[in-house]
Parts: sequence; structure tokens; C-alpha cells
Amino acid sequence: MSADTTSNSTFIANLGQFYESAQFQHKVSFWASIAAAAVGFLGILLAFLVFIASPGSVTESAIIAIAGTLSEFIAAAFFYIHNKNIGQVDSCIQKLVKLQDTQLAIELVERMPENNRAYMYLSIINILILRNEPQREISPDLVRALRERSGGE
Repeated sequence: MSADTTSNSTFIANLGQFYESAQFQHKVSFWASIAAAAVGFLGILLAFLVFIASPGSVTESAIIAIAGTLSEFIAAAFFYIHNKNIGQVDSCIQKLVKLQDTQLAIELVERMPENNRAYMYLSIINILILRNEPQREISPDLVRALRERSGGE
């Protein structure tokens, strides 16, 4: 087994561990958000029950309702952070997979006959350049504006 194959195997194993760790964190943060939301809902429900049971104790039911509402805001913040983390982990995994694909492509080119390598390296470079293409559609007007801005014609 060559050193490149070993490093690729290690990379894949590390990527798998990272993905499993991220999944575990997602599950924990999701269920923590659900628990916080449930506690908040129960607090608000308890506030209504206290108010209905003894209408004279408005202060107690208001305090319980405020605590339940704060718990709901905390749950919403947990959900927001959870969703942001999912996006960041997905982005990171996509970048790692692209890096692995690039390393594999270079390794395959190095195994090719010498006369084909230059063309294949140029192909890899073209793919890498196109991989980071703009996120918006390029219209003729946009190309013209970019050309005018750079001073070239």
C-alpha cells in the first residue's frame, strides 16, 4: 500500500469521524431545543391553569408565563444555532470532499504516461477554476460591465 493510498484512507476515515461527530451534535442540539420548547410550553400552560384556578393570583401566573415565554425564546435561539451549524458543517464536508476529489485526480494523473500528464493537469486546473464559478448567472451586460471596470476591451 503506497503512502498516497494510506493518506487517502486516513483522510476518508477522518472525514467519516467528523461526519459522525457532527451528526451526534445535531441530534443533541435538536433534542435540547425540543426540550426547551416543551418546558416553555408547559410553563405557559401552567400559567393559564394557575390563573384559571385562582384568578386573584395574577402575579404568580404572570411570572410563570414570563418564564415560559423566556424558555420559548431560548428554544428558538437553540433552533437558530442548530440550523446555522448544520449549514456550516455541510459546507465544510463539501469542501473536504472536493479536496479529496482533487487529491485523487492528481494521484491518478501521476500514474498516467508522461506524455498525457500535461494535458490532464491543465484539465484539472480548468475544473478547479470552474468549480468556484459565480453563484449568479453571467449575462452579456454583466460581462460588459466587468470588462469596462477592469479597463480592458
